[in-house]
Amino acid sequence: MLSPILFFTLFFGLAAGQNTGTTSDQWLITLNTSIFWPTSTNYYYGPTTGPQASAVSCNAAWVEYAGRSTGLRSLGSTATTTSLGSYATSEGACRTSVSLEDWSNTHAGPLTTLCDDAPRALGPRETVTAYYPGTGPCVTGYSTFTNTETLYREPTPVPDCTLQTSECIAIWSTWSTLSSSWRDSIVTSTPGDTNSPIRPGDCPQTTREYPEENPCSNCHFLPGTATLFYWPVTTASGDLCLQDGTTLPASGPSTALVDGSTFISPTVYLSFTSIYAWSNRRAHPGSQCGIDHSNTVIAVNPETVTSMRGHRNGRYPVIGTEYPFNFAEFMPHEIGEYTQSLIPWPQYRGGAQCPIPDENTCSLIRDDYMPNVLLPEEVRGIDAGWTACDRDWYIPPVTMVALDRDEIIITPTPESEVGRSAAVPQGGLAPSMPEVTRGW
Repeated sequence: MLSPILFFTLFFGLAAGQNTGTTSDQWLITLNTSIFWPTSTNYYYGPTTGPQASAVSCNAAWVEYAGRSTGLRSLGSTATTTSLGSYATSEGACRTSVSLEDWSNTHAGPLTTLCDDAPRALGPRETVTAYYPGTGPCVTGYSTFTNTETLYREPTPVPDCTLQTSECIAIWSTWSTLSSSWRDSIVTSTPGDTNSPIRPGDCPQTTREYPEENPCSNCHFLPGTATLFYWPVTTASGDLCLQDGTTLPASGPSTALVDGSTFISPTVYLSFTSIYAWSNRRAHPGSQCGIDHSNTVIAVNPETVTSMRGHRNGRYPVIGTEYPFNFAEFMPHEIGEYTQSLIPWPQYRGGAQCPIPDENTCSLIRDDYMPNVLLPEEVRGIDAGWTACDRDWYIPPVTMVALDRDEIIITPTPESEVGRSAAVPQGGLAPSMPEVTRGW
């Protein structure tokens, strides 16, 4: 390695060839400025002989280099360089995206307003085509830009050795002990104090762990896509908008065969493509409670099913307001040439398809209602470790599927009990949940 005097003769020499830098202990005086100039031999964090010596010496060289780089950068930049770059550009309808309409789209089809004064879109959701980045003919090209880089003085040479994580465990431990002793020995810290250990920042560290004694003691559920299979409720008379008609009793218990599993009325069934539970800890990465479960169905008493209006999932969730489920709201009605359910406005506005808290969204009711359903108490029975997990932190918006659909087999049977079974919702019934970071 070049000595400090020789280095500065080469690096900072004036036109006349005179040296402009001198060193004193671990200080460099140059350009009328004193900067801290560490020397590697003062930063051996471990033995200098034996099997660990090479790693200790390598780390000391990197400590020296990093400290000298910081000092030289404090002198300011020496020059700037410019370079040209380019990136692809496009204008007009170069890409398209086709999706079903949502709250932000204009409904092109017929509308109606019934006795509840809520505007409704008639018919199924329309297909919407979006164009990117704009409209009109597609024009592609390239745009150039100028990149400016600032240059600083750098010490030479750069250490040519590398450090491994396993080698650095003892180095970090030694540095920590030395730093603690140094802090205990001083009242105030002086910049450039040559007695203070310099942090071995180029020595890779092991990931710091934050062990969790029992993630199941404070946890929450993380369901995938969910489908609620229910038995239709039929009403007669009553106000169409208030939906306060008289419920017509079913002729008797029925069964439905769904992907090989038998569902029996009046029980409703909540199906998850996947579900697992995780610690509630936010400050540090938490741990999983229990195991992953796939294609799981739980049987639920329909009288205990609860919707959560205005709920939003997240690391810091917006907990919604609980309301009892009224399955009669999903009964289809004939409106002109269309047949569809008439979801009341408060229920629709609080569903998963309407963003909150912006009250300007969802200006009309579409045929896309997805209620957020509070996870039933029965969800705890899926895994033995889930007895204490929160049911209202991350809850699923559900696709509602009536069990009298043509593609589902229904036959009258004597009433009997049915337990939880592993059934998969039929293809296309359950939309994708928002992608979440695993473990929150």
